[in-house]
Amino acid sequence: MKQRALKYDVIRIVAISMVLFVHVTVVPVIRYQGATFAVGNLFNNLSRAGVPMFLLLTGALLLNEERPFDAKRFYRTSFLSIVLLLLFWLVFYAAWRAFCLPLLRGKSADPGHFGEYLLTLKGLYPHLWYLFMLVGAYLVIPVLRLFVKRENRPYILFLILLSLFVQFAVQTLGVFTRDASLTVGDFFTKFHLEYATGYVPYLLLGWYLAAFPPTRGWRLVLYGLGLASALLMVLGVQAYVKDIPGIRDYIVEANTMPAILYGASLFTLISALCGERATQCPVVRELSRSAFGVYILHVVVLDVLVNILLPYQVFHEQHPLLYILTLFLLTYGACLLVVLPLSRIKGVKKMFHY
Repeated sequence: MKQRALKYDVIRIVAISMVLFVHVTVVPVIRYQGATFAVGNLFNNLSRAGVPMFLLLTGALLLNEERPFDAKRFYRTSFLSIVLLLLFWLVFYAAWRAFCLPLLRGKSADPGHFGEYLLTLKGLYPHLWYLFMLVGAYLVIPVLRLFVKRENRPYILFLILLSLFVQFAVQTLGVFTRDASLTVGDFFTKFHLEYATGYVPYLLLGWYLAAFPPTRGWRLVLYGLGLASALLMVLGVQAYVKDIPGIRDYIVEANTMPAILYGASLFTLISALCGERATQCPVVRELSRSAFGVYILHVVVLDVLVNILLPYQVFHEQHPLLYILTLFLLTYGACLLVVLPLSRIKGVKKMFHY
């Protein structure tokens, strides 16, 4: 059996858990105020490293020079798998939201919504954006591998730092110029530095952190920046959610400085704690393998729980902490009950793995 790196398995498990916490807190942070919002906001923003860690992990694995790589085979297998997964789950969720969920809620299905959901993603939970992004990322992976080599370390580091400045910092600083006639974003877009934006910087940073693990001193600096970023996200949203429209876009989403620093710090922390050990625990191995299946399926479970079986009103709109933890455990558990057995069936398993 091929050995699995413990650090990467743990990163997957932590990342998928964080993604679930972000989504199970949607109701408390969107529909409520006061203590319910505060508790939801705490869990929501402390979990914002989930997607960044998945992106960093993709770069660490797919850009690893030590792994054999054939571009033609990559496009025929890995890239094609992602495209087919996207098509399947796009149709699945369009049908789920247009037909199945309304019927479960005692309403009439609307076939007209199927096409609308399918073509515009309206009505679909936005977790599918990740598959769209992966299609784009996988397209450029073979090209990046020509450049991402240890001897090019200074140039790659320059590109990472440039992207931190022209994308992540600019997006975050946009909160201060949102009402100005010329925003920070407006100014920097004039330079057309698109090659240093998007999600490619995450892939490069993931490779860099894996190929050149930070020394103890730099790790401490990164941990400090990660902690400060997490506090900024929690406290910033808590303090200004009413006064700054779209503040989550400025300091929480994956293309902001706090998100990438927070994600990189946790990625580094887990890597340092696990070292180069192989995964020995079968539970850890199975939870890691099921991460994508849980990610892609959890929206169905949340739809049923939040809208039918376990709306927040069941808790009399009190006890937000208990509600969030209960919803998380039920969602994760239900997904595992489906994904683990199905992922062992030949053919079917491809829908839950890539």
